[in-house]
Amino acid sequence: MKKQDRIYTLDQMLKAAKYPISIETIKERLECSTATAYRIIADLRDGYGAPIETDDEASGIFYTQKGVFELPGLRLQSDEIEALLMASHLLEDIQKGLLKEPLSRLLENISSLLKEHGIKDKRNIQIIYALFRKADKKIFSTVFTALQEGKRLELEYEARSTNQTNTRIVSPLKLTNYKNAWYLDSWCHLRQGIRSFALEQIKSCQQLGENCKTISKEQLKEHFSGSYGIFSGEASQTARLKISPKVSKWVAKEQWHSDQKMSFLSDGSIFLEIPFGNDTELIMDILRYGENITVLSPENLKNKIKAVIGNMQNNYEL
Repeated sequence: MKKQDRIYTLDQMLKAAKYPISIETIKERLECSTATAYRIIADLRDGYGAPIETDDEASGIFYTQKGVFELPGLRLQSDEIEALLMASHLLEDIQKGLLKEPLSRLLENISSLLKEHGIKDKRNIQIIYALFRKADKKIFSTVFTALQEGKRLELEYEARSTNQTNTRIVSPLKLTNYKNAWYLDSWCHLRQGIRSFALEQIKSCQQLGENCKTISKEQLKEHFSGSYGIFSGEASQTARLKISPKVSKWVAKEQWHSDQKMSFLSDGSIFLEIPFGNDTELIMDILRYGENITVLSPENLKNKIKAVIGNMQNNYEL
């Protein structure tokens, strides 16, 4: 633990304590020696003017005036600094294509704060977005504004599955960034149900004057947590997969779904059960592991996988 983190932690301990804190407790919490603990106490008292007093009878220290003393500025612990650094990089990526002006000031403030805590160069952190699908910034801004104001949107949307463009009136529910792409989760007034629209497939949109349809939290939770992936909805089926020992240790670290069930077999393979409704994304994730995943059931999912593999083979026939 860094010195500044220890000073911050000790201050929080003294503010929360109902009784004098012993040096042993301080040593354990600050993960340091007796000499270091006394130096931290002295730094907090003499360097920052903290109202620290010693209770000889209780062999501990305490604050004489709680709620009055505050450490100057915003003090962050090391894990908080790391989180802020990562957030800064993520915000920079959003800023490049979307929300550039409002995020600029925020990023400047974050950079100043990081410099105060010894982070002078952020370039040793890199975030690479593979297969990034970029949304139009004007469309993003229109969607974002309608979402915040609770207004309906009229979309001209090109479906990737059919390449056809149609008009939809939707009530925005939330913006989701999933696998490096932005989605607008909405109530579709045409389909009378919750649908997700990829922002890069929205050709044009405009905010309408009518207020959004109200959707209950229970309905949202049921829709978005019920089945596999971004193609949510009621989970009507369960995929049963066998993962070969060759890739099982990698798959074991992945969470495909919050309600997945995973068990390890004696040969080193994995048996994985995943609830799903729409199988589009599930098929893509199965195929990325090639021959190392076998679909055991249901039969309709096995047949779709076979059909995709067959079409792939046809592309390479001479």
